[in-house]
Amino acid sequence: MSQNKFIAPAALLPIAALFAATLTCAPDARADEPPLDIHGFGILNFQKDYITPRGLFVTGKGETIQIIDGLVFGIDHDPSAAIDDISFTVGTFNDIYTDQHAKTAGAWNEFDWFAGPSFHFEKNWNLDVQIGQFLSPPGNFNAETNLEFALSYNDSGLGLPVLMKPYVKLFYAISGDSTVVTGNKGGTFDIEIGFSPTFDLAPYHLPFKISAPTWITVGPADFWGGTDNVGVFSTGLTIIYPLPISPRLGHWNAKAGFQYYNFINDRLRLAQTLIGTATPGSGGHHDEVNAFVGLSFGF
Repeated sequence: MSQNKFIAPAALLPIAALFAATLTCAPDARADEPPLDIHGFGILNFQKDYITPRGLFVTGKGETIQIIDGLVFGIDHDPSAAIDDISFTVGTFNDIYTDQHAKTAGAWNEFDWFAGPSFHFEKNWNLDVQIGQFLSPPGNFNAETNLEFALSYNDSGLGLPVLMKPYVKLFYAISGDSTVVTGNKGGTFDIEIGFSPTFDLAPYHLPFKISAPTWITVGPADFWGGTDNVGVFSTGLTIIYPLPISPRLGHWNAKAGFQYYNFINDRLRLAQTLIGTATPGSGGHHDEVNAFVGLSFGF
């Protein structure tokens, strides 16, 4: 059984550099204002399956429960500066797989941590930089250290009836096992290109939002370990209902929906047969629909 290892001291350098860059970009705090604005968030999802954004079909027999939480530290800024908002996020991700009964971890299938700064600039652009690790409590894989850059655009100021929320993410695998099982163990990357069309029904006296998260991943063939440069295509539908809870207790939302995945890359389908979400020799699943319900809050 493989053992998890936390990142070596040398791999901590990107964290130190990111934090130092955040502090360097932040102007001096004003004497009459607090230097930090602290917020928190939490997400609880009950899902049919666990499928990663990169297209790895992790679990498929029982149900999975996913918990994401974290803190956001906003740094005092000068509104007239080119970078008009800076924050630093730290958080964790946990996956609980009901069909797993590991001797050392029970149903606890995965633990991830992430940390990094966010820069809001030119009014509508946001750059999130995060370093993190994927860890396996039952020892199914060695620790995977990665770095992600996400550039997104807020089109809410355009006055369109449907917000598109376009973004692009660069996911760089630094070290550890392949995040898609069959690819290179570090030193490779993929790019996620997507948008999340969102329609707010509040103007029509309906307390709902409808969103359709959609993306495709591309990158060098060695990320998947084959010859193709396209990974997975995904689209879905999410209904979001703001819960009538006092703002003093945070902002709460209930959600439900589904996400469709088309495993374009044959190595993603091969990975399914290697980790047990598809029968060996079957060629794997080409498509999958993942249903979910969830609850989220922020303060």
